[in-house]
Amino acid sequence: MVDRREEFSLLEADRIEAMISYGLKIILIASVVYGFSLRDYFIMFSAVVAVIGSLVPLILARQWRIILPLELELAFTAFIAAHYILGELGGFYEKYWWFDLLLHDFTGFVVGMVGFVWAYMLFCTNRIKAQPWFIFVFTVSLAMAVAGVWEIFEFSMDQLFGFNMQKSGLPDTMGDLIASLIGSILVGLPGYFYLKKSQGGGFIRHYVQKRHGMRSDMGE
Repeated sequence: MVDRREEFSLLEADRIEAMISYGLKIILIASVVYGFSLRDYFIMFSAVVAVIGSLVPLILARQWRIILPLELELAFTAFIAAHYILGELGGFYEKYWWFDLLLHDFTGFVVGMVGFVWAYMLFCTNRIKAQPWFIFVFTVSLAMAVAGVWEIFEFSMDQLFGFNMQKSGLPDTMGDLIASLIGSILVGLPGYFYLKKSQGGGFIRHYVQKRHGMRSDMGE
């Protein structure tokens, strides 16, 4: 049983994380205005994409009732902000060769975590019957699908508007996909062994019941 001091500490941590996440979103929205003031369409376009990307957790919650933990939402928003503010505005992609790979590795980790939480929420509430290996495959596949769509998007923007989102072309694309794969495996493997050991217990079951009021015997 959680005592009042621990509960207050958790609520305070959630409040701080939410404030940081909202602060990053405000910075991204302001950067759209900044790009417009410079008449720099690449900066403005990148900022719009970053703002839309930062709203993905909200869209998931509104449209599909997939409510991510605040820590995961903050990590997702921080990734978007790092991509745009450090990568595009700060020129980190050109200055540091490892920055792009680091972000894609982090992307695979975050998207893989979203896939794992989503699949396990369904697994935990008996909405799907799945073996742990299936949730592992789903986690990695979702991350790779998102990475693939992003690479197609970068290629399309470069071809249609003359941007330089892919930097070095094929080596950049393959490096990004490999980094995303590594990140997703870093989530999928621990998740697989966790499920093999607990078979449906633990903190995620508690999270689902707390956030959604779901019972473990729900079948719909």
